[in-house]
Amino acid sequence: MPETIATDAIEHFADQLAQAWVDRRPIVDAPPVLLTDRQDGYRVQDMMARRIGEPVVGWKAGATSEGMRRRDGHDGIVPGRVFSSGLFVGAAHRLDAASYPGGMLEPEFAYRFLESPGLRTDWTAEDLGPLVAAHVAIEIIGSRMAPALPPECRGTAMTIADNGNGFALVIGPEIATDAEYDPLRHPVDLRIDGGPPARNSPPDIRADPLAALADTVNLLAARGISLDSGNFVTTGSATETLPVQKGSTVTADFGGLGTIRLTFN
Repeated sequence: MPETIATDAIEHFADQLAQAWVDRRPIVDAPPVLLTDRQDGYRVQDMMARRIGEPVVGWKAGATSEGMRRRDGHDGIVPGRVFSSGLFVGAAHRLDAASYPGGMLEPEFAYRFLESPGLRTDWTAEDLGPLVAAHVAIEIIGSRMAPALPPECRGTAMTIADNGNGFALVIGPEIATDAEYDPLRHPVDLRIDGGPPARNSPPDIRADPLAALADTVNLLAARGISLDSGNFVTTGSATETLPVQKGSTVTADFGGLGTIRLTFN
């Protein structure tokens, strides 16, 4: 049975994470707790979000496939909030690299809700399809934990507490409803300044986007969290990550589905 962690330690950790978010600086000292139970991770993330105080406009989902979970050592989906200051809608943006210390870029398939799915916990991919519009996207991820901290600071529960390692979400063009593509195999060209492309993830690592969406909606609903019309959910990377670099331009080309271009000042 997981050890009960004192509320004051949980709150102290939430304070640390919220301050790191506001300051855009990593936590360099050992955190006051090392969480191993995802329920504690949810508690910390919820507290952190209240301290940050921004509207939540969507969710990011990590570890959305069995292959991804085996590779990264997670026991299930790792959710995180998308705050209003971290949502960018459109095909081209100029962003401040200093806002994303240690940030990494992931091209993803994301969804915009056309109506709220409510608090049901039995959604399937087929059920959700009519409620959403698909978009190409780039997620900017990054841990608030400094790289020198031990690996235990980046386990599943700790990552959940750290907002699922979410920084920001860039929503690109909407995918036409009649577009024909296999999201598990669709080629995505992610590259920096015209350099070599990131390697595409194989089908066993990629998640089926609508299935990942259903899993995420059901997980949130089980926690009493509903999504609203207009909210976005992103569902897992299609390639290996590339770093955020000041002075660089990153292009994510999804072929006929759309392209996103980000320039980091």
